Amino acid sequence: MDDPVRILWVAATSLELDCAPVRPEGSYLATGCGPGAAGAGLAFELGRKPLPEFVIGIGIAGAYPDSGVEVGEVVRVAPDRFVDLGCETNDGFLDLWSLGIGGLGVEREYPSMSPPFLSDLHSVPGATCSVCTGSIATAQQRRRRSGADVETMEGASWAHACRLAGVPFAQVRAISNLAGTRDKSSWKIPLALSALAQTLESKCQVL
Repeated sequence: MDDPVRILWVAATSLELDCAPVRPEGSYLATGCGPGAAGAGLAFELGRKPLPEFVIGIGIAGAYPDSGVEVGEVVRVAPDRFVDLGCETNDGFLDLWSLGIGGLGVEREYPSMSPPFLSDLHSVPGATCSVCTGSIATAQQRRRRSGADVETMEGASWAHACRLAGVPFAQVRAISNLAGTRDKSSWKIPLALSALAQTLESKCQVL
């Protein structure tokens, strides 16, 4: 029998991390919310040996209006990219890759690998942001700029840390809300967390 795959499950919060299947060969990390905490927390963990065979980032996310992604749906986010990392100008926003900065070391977008047990999940592009969308205008602007269907706050940072460490990365998110006008009364966080936990558990039965 093959040895079980050593997976590091990573999430922004302990509430999201609790959705990961409990397996003796698994390890678990809550990095904190946002790109800075996510990248720093995971990079520190990956600096300790031995490295996992796979890192899987999990959590909830918002879907951009008109993306076709539904609240309660569980998706694999691939690729992910930083959407608000750059510079404001009188002519509008410029991302780092449009500023002509020499030697820029951060990729424009991060593809992810999919372990076989996640390969049949619907795959959608994501946008990692530092400030959550709070208006329809911002949602439209970010979607137009990035081509993303869903918005996260950690995915591209986790992916960047994994790329530097040479560890395959995948990201799975359950949709809790639409990323538009901020209306907490419409959020379905318990529904999303339940869907995420059930999906991951069913997918991991093959491990």
